[in-house]
Amino acid sequence: CGACQVMTASVPRGRPKSGRVWRAPGKRSKSVIAVPALKSSWKKREVERAERRAVKEYERELREAAQKEKQERRKKTEEKKQRKLENERKGEVVQKITNSAKLKRLKKKQLRQIEKR
Repeated sequence: CGACQVMTASVPRGRPKSGRVWRAPGKRSKSVIAVPALKSSWKKREVERAERRAVKEYERELREAAQKEKQERRKKTEEKKQRKLENERKGEVVQKITNSAKLKRLKKKQLRQIEKR
């Protein structure tokens, strides 16, 4: 109904409800937004693509570096923990139990302290 739209557009506007007759009617948000050109030049697209590729490559390098650093830190802490455990075991005073009948006489607390190696 194209004729109906033309008629409604040509009808004069009435008095606004707010009473502000000096204000121009507001435009729809769709018409206010400027539409960019549909096609950009080939060179421009190539430049943008190259920039995006470079940025992605840089991001990937940063991620890899951070991951590598994290892995190295984890490895160091693991080695440190291992060394600490070994040193603790070296420094311990150990008493060998040859008589197994002693184990039956021990109390629960004492049995918990015994380690088997």
